[in-house]
Amino acid sequence: MTSAPKATPQPASAATPKRPVWVWVITILYTFSFGFTLLSLWIVLSGALPMTPANEEYFAGLGPLDYITSLGLGLLTLTGAALLFLMRKAAVLLFVASLALNLGLTLVHALTKNWAQAMGGSGLVGASVGWVILGAVTSYSWRLRQAGKLR
Repeated sequence: MTSAPKATPQPASAATPKRPVWVWVITILYTFSFGFTLLSLWIVLSGALPMTPANEEYFAGLGPLDYITSLGLGLLTLTGAALLFLMRKAAVLLFVASLALNLGLTLVHALTKNWAQAMGGSGLVGASVGWVILGAVTSYSWRLRQAGKLR
């Protein structure tokens, strides 16, 4: 009785491409960032954090659409990070949309809701750093797509 030839198992790394370290970093960054944003918003809205008059004015001027839009923008970025972790091409589109919407909504808030004064100097620096990081992530995901690493 002869047995069929046994297939040689291939290592897992040969079957699936390894995720680049930066993909892990981006996924972790945006997961924690989304959670921290929700926590910060809850702390502010609960009154547990003392606010300046400019902060109070800014938050008093926000309506339900502002909160829904902010949550949606956070979810858009988080979904982009999840798709990047799954090495999907759609991540690039979500990061591009997230960057454009983030900049656009910030401009609207700066012009209509006194956003810049409410954020102060350190808030403006923080927002600028966030935009630079999101721009770099968008560029990185674009390069991965161009290199054929995203499916």
